[in-house]
Amino acid sequence: MHKDMFENAILAILKVSPGLGSIQVRKAICFADAVHNSLHKQSITGGRYIKGKLGPVPDDDGFRCLVEMVISGKIEVYEEPMGPHTKNSYYAILDPDYSIFTRSQIDIINYAARIAYIHTGTDLSIKTHDAVYDSIKMREEIPLDAICTPIVTGYDTEPFTEEERNDVRKFFESNEARILTLC
Repeated sequence: MHKDMFENAILAILKVSPGLGSIQVRKAICFADAVHNSLHKQSITGGRYIKGKLGPVPDDDGFRCLVEMVISGKIEVYEEPMGPHTKNSYYAILDPDYSIFTRSQIDIINYAARIAYIHTGTDLSIKTHDAVYDSIKMREEIPLDAICTPIVTGYDTEPFTEEERNDVRKFFESNEARILTLC
């Protein structure tokens, strides 16, 4: 895992979608890495994802990084009411260093953040339980190739042209439900 990339991707996700719950944050980073991997044959953060009870989650290094971000004050977590329950809502305290990302990485991170924002953690968890998830043992690594590569094809160079960016945006918008079942 590239800790600097991971931390800045988390900060970027939380700047686009402040107040995400813990499940939403973990799904957004997984989704961003999986989509980027599908398009460019490498993830944004170098993070690995494992089978957790609620679907794919960052491995121990990623989880440790999130905890360190809270402890160091880069992000803050507040308990906020959500119906009869409470959720741990995450907020970025620092601004991300966007200079370390390519334009296409920023676009993908922003899209992943918006997807996480419009779905509850429960919805995201349900949608990430698929055949790949079911075939892997608990806490075993889930290959990023198995998450989104089968449905995202045709783009293998950086940076995206404006036309490619529009094509990817249209693809995501028209295939949102299908993508979420794979991430």
